[in-house]
This record gives sequence, C-alpha cells and structure tokens, in this order.
Amino acid sequence: MVSGNGNAPGESHALQVQIPCIVFFVVTPIFVIIRIWTRIKLKSGLGYDDWTILFSFINSLAVSALMMASCAYGFGQHSANLSLYNRKMTFKLFYVAQAFYKITINLTKASILLLYLRIFIQRPFRIMCYAMLGIILSYMVATFFSSVFQCTPVPRAWDKTIPGTCISIPKNWYANAGFSIATDFIILVLPMLIIYKSHLPSNQKMALMFVFALGAFVMITSIFRMQTLNFSSTSSDPTYDIASSMWTIIEENVGIICACLPSCRPILSILLPTIFPSNVGSGPYQSTSGHPRDNTFKNVDSAKSGWTPSRGDEDAMGINLTTVKARGSKGNTSEESILRHHDELKNDGDGNGIQKS
Repeated sequence: MVSGNGNAPGESHALQVQIPCIVFFVVTPIFVIIRIWTRIKLKSGLGYDDWTILFSFINSLAVSALMMASCAYGFGQHSANLSLYNRKMTFKLFYVAQAFYKITINLTKASILLLYLRIFIQRPFRIMCYAMLGIILSYMVATFFSSVFQCTPVPRAWDKTIPGTCISIPKNWYANAGFSIATDFIILVLPMLIIYKSHLPSNQKMALMFVFALGAFVMITSIFRMQTLNFSSTSSDPTYDIASSMWTIIEENVGIICACLPSCRPILSILLPTIFPSNVGSGPYQSTSGHPRDNTFKNVDSAKSGWTPSRGDEDAMGINLTTVKARGSKGNTSEESILRHHDELKNDGDGNGIQKS
C-alpha cells in the first residue's frame, strides 16, 4: 500500500522538525520586529548589527522552509517506506538547508560582536571583538563551501548511488559544533569583566550581566544538538533518525532571539521593572521634562558632567537612549551610554580611545 505522496504508510518523526519550525516561525519574528521597532522609535538608525541579524533571520527562515518541505517528501519516516524519488528529494533539501544553517548560525554570532562594538569603547576589548569577528566570518565562508562541496561530484551528497567520494560527515559536524560552542562561550564572557569593573551600582551591573548571560541558552542548545550528531550522522535510517535536525532549528532560532534581547529591554523593563528599571539616570542629571532622575551617577564628579561619549551609537541598547550631559540636558537610560559615561569619567586620557568630545 502506498500513500498519496508515494510513500508507504508508517510511523514518523516529522513532528520533531515541524513543531519547532512552526513555533519559531511565530516567536522569532516577534523579537526581530521589536528590535527594529526600537531602533526606529528611538531614531537611532539601523546599524551593521541589525542588518546582520536580519540577514541571519532570513537564512533561518530558509532553513525552516527547506526542512518543512523535506518533511512533505518523507523526512522523519523510515527510509524503506519512501519512494526512490522522495528519498532523494529529502536528502537534497536537507543538503541545501545545511548550507543556510552554516550562514545563519555564524551571522548571529557576528551580529552580537557588532553590537558589542556599538556599546564598548575600550580599545583592547574592541581589538578582541574584531579578531573574533574575522575568525567567525572566515570560518562561515569555509564551512559554507565545505558543506556545498562535501562530495565529489556534488550530487553524490543526496544520491549515494553516484560514484564519487565525500568528506567524513560525522567529523565535519562535530568540528562545526565544537567551533560553535567555543565561540558562543567566548562571546558570552567577553563583556562580563568590563561590566563588573564599571562604576555602575550593583543592581545595574546585575541587570546588564543578566541580559548578556541569556546567550548561555544558545550554548546549551548547541551542546544538546552535539549529543545527537553521532546518532544522526551514522544512522542506517537517516530519514527517520532526525533528532539533530530538531536541535538545529531550535539552536539557530534561540541564537537570533538571544541576540535581539538586549534591544528588547524596554519590554523587559515593563515585565520585570525591579530587574530592568526604566529610569537609571542620576542626581546631577535631568531629562528634558525637568524631572530629576535616580542617583545612578551620584558619585560622578559634576565638573566632568558635560562630557559625552566620543564615538558610537548612544542608543544601541534601546531605551530612551540620548547622550548623558549636564543638568537640563536629555537623560539616558541605555546600558551603552551608562557604561561609556562611567568609563569616560574613570579613564580620561588613558589612551584607550576614551576622549573628551
């Protein structure tokens, strides 16, 4: 007996892929839209980090669409139950999805590093960010082409009846997963020391560190995915054993969501006002409305209060982000300007790229 799509009936794991695809098709755009809306609302303009995450999101949609199409041909079902044509189509769609996955997972990392470059002005930190950015983008290009040309000739990637050779898929997948986890960890810890050493009040430090630490969820999903790679890559029933594909969908979308979270702080300040206060100004500073702000900067030397960040976008983090100046000027509640302002007051003329404006 053959079903309408040419496959024999039988059990299927397709929901393992279809459910996360559908869920993240709804959830991920919400965070991307909030991020872009925040930029537009605060008139900060879209930066390289925003365009990079948008491109990453588009590629993640391509991965999900290809995996859903693969399920329509029988991905998730036993290989023995698939027609020859459908089996080839599932492998071909999966092959194309792999290439898009390599792009989206690395572009998300690049977007986070570009966000760091908007926020932090310490020269050694920026050098580290640029170095990481170069490594990640170079690796993205290399792993993309290794995925496209994993077999010679190329069609052998989805049709093993064609004579030729292929690279070791398990080794390739493990190498990619190891690189992803390692770079996730580095990106996670990079800003922590700077935040810890800043002159911010403890509650502000904790709020900032919490926002950046949310990236740990990406690393956790990458580790879960890594646990499934050997099973999926060496399976004798590869269209049925698809757990790694499920974690691929989860990993790339969680990464995009975590990359957008810092810009979603206005929403977090409403949902969790004690953790993410919306007003973090200081005694000697006021907003344009004339209302005094909190005492975040109460220990700041008022003689230096007219300084402004010398470079970068003052509203990269997304809430009421205007430059901190002397009494009567616009207030600032962004993580970016808080960190920049404190570091300026602490590091005047220290040679680390922090100067009077």
